[in-house]
Amino acid sequence: MKKYLLSMAVLLSATLFTACDDKDNGKNSYVIPVAHGAYVLCSGNTWSGINGSLTYIDYVSGTSANDQFYAKNGRTLGGTPNDIMIYGNKMYITVTDENTVEVVDAKTLSSIKQIKLTDLMGKDKGVAPRRLTAADGLIYVSTYGGCSNTSDPETWAITTEGNGYVAAIDTISFSLKEIYTAGSYPEGITIAGSYLVVANSDYSAVTKASIDLINLKTKETKTITDSKITNPTSVAVTVSGTDIFVLDMGDYATVKGGIRVIKNSGSVTSLFDCTNATFVGHNIYAANCTYGETVDHFMVYDLRTNSKRDYPSGVDKFYYPNVVTADPITGHIFVASYSENADYPNTPNYSANGYVVEYDENGKMLKEYSCGVGPNAMAFNMSYEEIIY
Repeated sequence: MKKYLLSMAVLLSATLFTACDDKDNGKNSYVIPVAHGAYVLCSGNTWSGINGSLTYIDYVSGTSANDQFYAKNGRTLGGTPNDIMIYGNKMYITVTDENTVEVVDAKTLSSIKQIKLTDLMGKDKGVAPRRLTAADGLIYVSTYGGCSNTSDPETWAITTEGNGYVAAIDTISFSLKEIYTAGSYPEGITIAGSYLVVANSDYSAVTKASIDLINLKTKETKTITDSKITNPTSVAVTVSGTDIFVLDMGDYATVKGGIRVIKNSGSVTSLFDCTNATFVGHNIYAANCTYGETVDHFMVYDLRTNSKRDYPSGVDKFYYPNVVTADPITGHIFVASYSENADYPNTPNYSANGYVVEYDENGKMLKEYSCGVGPNAMAFNMSYEEIIY
C-alpha cells in the first residue's frame, strides 16, 4: 500500500493573515484563521466490496461522524478514494476506481460536480486519478493513464509501459485547461513557481522511478533519476525552491522507505526512514511501519534544527498508520490507522473501521476517534474571521 506526503498548499494554508484596516468609523480590524474540524478520507476495500467514505471530526463536540458524503448526497464515493484537498470554498476528492474527481462544497459537503476524467481527458489518459494539488485557480490531478492500459485495478501492475498524466482543471468552469505527460505511474504532485513537480512511482517496479520537473508554460521536462529514488509517492518543495523532498516507499523488500532530499545541485540524500509522511510548516510528521509490523510511536522532524523526535502513541499499537499530519492552525497532530485484526493479532484489519488519534502540538494524547475503513488522507476545515477593535 502506498502512502503519501503533501503539497505546498498545506504549508501555505497555515499562514496567519493579519491586516489593519482604518475604517471610516475609526475602527481597525484584522483577519485570523479559525480551525473547526478535520475530514478523514477513507479508501474502503475494493476486494471486500467496501466503498470509500468520508469521516468528519468536530473540534467543538469532540466527536467523529462517519459516512458524511453519503449522508449529504445519498450516494457513496465509490471504490478507492485516494486523495482529498480543500482549495477555496470547494473540496476535491480523487476516486481511483471510478476515474472521477468529486467536487463538493467544503462547508456543507453538497455535491457540486462529479468530474469523469475519462470523458474530460480521454479514455486512455483519464484512468485512475491519484493525487491533487492546486494553484492560480486550477486544480491538478495525476492519473495512471496509459501506464495501466485498463481501468481494471488487477492489471495495473502487469506493465509499466506507457506514461501517466497530470490534468489542469479550471475550478470555476471545470473545463480542461491542459494535460501534461508524466512518467510511469505518477503519484504525488506539487507546484513550485512555474514548475509542476511529479513523483513517478513506476508502481514499485524499481526500473523507471523518477521525479519530473515540468515547465507549466513550455511543457519542457527535466527528469531526475537516482539509485536512491526507487518508488517515490509524494513530493514537496521548500519555499525557497532549493530543495525537493520526496517520500520514497522503497521496494517493500530490501530498499527501505524514507525521505529523500534532492538538492539544487542534483545530489540525492536520505534524511530518515519512514513509510508515510506529511509536511506542515517547518515539520515533517511521519511514521515507520513496514508491512506486517506495528509501531508504538510517531515522529516529528524539525527542518529548522534538523532534529527528529519520537513521540509515544499513547495507545497500545498502531496497526499500519496511513496518515500522520497536523492541523496547520492549531498544530495538533493526527495519526490515522487501521484497527487490529482480531483473527490475526498484531496485523491490520483491512475491512473494519479504522481510528484517528489526536495529540496536542507537544505530542500529548488528547482523544481517539472512529473513522471509516482504510483512512488514507486528511484535510482540515477552517475559515477566516474578521476581528474588529
